[in-house]
Amino acid sequence: MKRNGTDKGEWKNTARKIRRFNEKLVYDLKFAYVRTGHIKNEFLGFLTVFNAKRSRLVRTERHVRYDEENERLYLNIYYRRDRKPSEKAPVFVYIHGGGWIGGLPETREAFNTKIAEAGYFVVSLYYGHSPYYPHPEPIQNIYKAFAWLKRNATKYNIDAEEIFVGGESAGAHLSAMAGAISSNPSYNALFDLPDESRHQKIAGLVLNCGVFDLRKALGINFRNIRLYVQSYCGGVPLDEVSEEKWKEISPVHYVTADFPPCFLVSAERDALAPLTFDLAKRLKTLGVEYAHYHGKGRAAVHAFAVVQILKISREAMFGIKRFLVSHTKRGLLHYIRAR
Repeated sequence: MKRNGTDKGEWKNTARKIRRFNEKLVYDLKFAYVRTGHIKNEFLGFLTVFNAKRSRLVRTERHVRYDEENERLYLNIYYRRDRKPSEKAPVFVYIHGGGWIGGLPETREAFNTKIAEAGYFVVSLYYGHSPYYPHPEPIQNIYKAFAWLKRNATKYNIDAEEIFVGGESAGAHLSAMAGAISSNPSYNALFDLPDESRHQKIAGLVLNCGVFDLRKALGINFRNIRLYVQSYCGGVPLDEVSEEKWKEISPVHYVTADFPPCFLVSAERDALAPLTFDLAKRLKTLGVEYAHYHGKGRAAVHAFAVVQILKISREAMFGIKRFLVSHTKRGLLHYIRAR
């Protein structure tokens, strides 16, 4: 009887290993297929819509390393060509989207140069693609970039003490996470962050079609959402993600009355739009200042505001600039071009 019980236990263990092997194989194959599509779309977007209407008034510095221990991590810098070095500039940090598995700073330049054209010192980050950089590495890398800003504040004459942060889709998720880290001490304590930037102040957030509750997102009919979330979790099967971890990766649960002011963007034809409305409802309940632009019409698709050739994108950009100006320190406003 004892041997039969042992054999049965070994059989179950073997069956479990085979099932996990098959699940991993399916994930790897689907990941390779989806990521290849992302690479193709990013390249085509780079050549066409993503960078169309890029400002010619802006100077760019590319591939600046912000982590000496990892040469893959870099940032691009955008600022007006006619900027006077003697005038301190406010900072806007942009975090690209791409389902945590794709996206690059180079394919968000129409949006970022429009912000830079208004007078902001814009830094666009590459924070590492999942599952190669699983949670919490992306947000920890972002805070390494914040530390780089502080170390280089004098060199570029920028205000790195209180910065603006924004992004689209997965980038909006990470931006909201940064907002929660900056305003909720218990959430801040969960992460291994650089001492220089652990208490980075955030003046405001620009959240374009973000994913603020990852577990709720799984129940939404958005293409490849399960693969994206699983990748962000390091490729771990979603049924193995703990309740504690689900909460940790969903910043909406850590929003408090001290959360930074927000400019929210959502889209009529985006299945993930309810997540932005959920965040807006929570902000309103807590008394957090926010503005909300909800794009309507055929062009109102997921993360539409990145593309600057659309009328609704330009409307959203106008609102974003007004929001940034209204929360920029008075001493820096002489430099800002609000139009």
